[in-house]
Amino acid sequence: MKTLALVAAIFLPFQFHCAAGTTNAADLRQLVQQYLPGCTLKPDGAAQPRTLVSASGETLDLLAAARENAEPRKVTGYWFTPNMAFLSRRRIEVDAGATNGAAGVVQLLHAISRGTNFVKQNSYRAFPVEGGWLVEVDRNPTNQPALPAMPPYELLSDDGRHIVQIRERSFPYSGSPRVYGNTVRSVYEREMKVNGGANYQATVEKELAKAWETEKPQPPAKPAAAPKK
Repeated sequence: MKTLALVAAIFLPFQFHCAAGTTNAADLRQLVQQYLPGCTLKPDGAAQPRTLVSASGETLDLLAAARENAEPRKVTGYWFTPNMAFLSRRRIEVDAGATNGAAGVVQLLHAISRGTNFVKQNSYRAFPVEGGWLVEVDRNPTNQPALPAMPPYELLSDDGRHIVQIRERSFPYSGSPRVYGNTVRSVYEREMKVNGGANYQATVEKELAKAWETEKPQPPAKPAAAPKK
């Protein structure tokens, strides 16, 4: 089971992404119509959405989807769910210049897996990164008591428009997929050889903090003072 204590929120306060788009729309039917135009929601006996059916006939049981827990796979540093895989196979199209679109895809994922109330309570911010988009979820948009930070989601694209993979990072990090992936993998391989990974979590958090200091956008330099006459 995923541990939210992984979250040293030292990376998320550094929000310099001026190209980010923020949104918190939450209606499941609206999100399906917008991002999955080839899919339909089939109701149960009480007229509530029960099954999501793709144009090819693949189905997603919404009750089962709500009980899923993200789990690691072969790719170190990421969490995956069948919900993410189902949406990834749809090759959702996102306007390359509209970051709100990428944020809406993660809202759709959360509306399916966590419910629309969860979506309404949070704010979603997306910004372009190499190979796709990164989507961060602000769990305290109205200054409620602090909640553990959520690691961001990567939405990977093969052509700059269609999403081919959705995955959640295991650790909070606001930088590029390349730097995040390389850092996590190198620490994992090193720590597993040293002591079976006993210090893996603490070490990877420290290494990611160092990587972010190098990668994060730097504030503009102050103009030089005019020479005295």
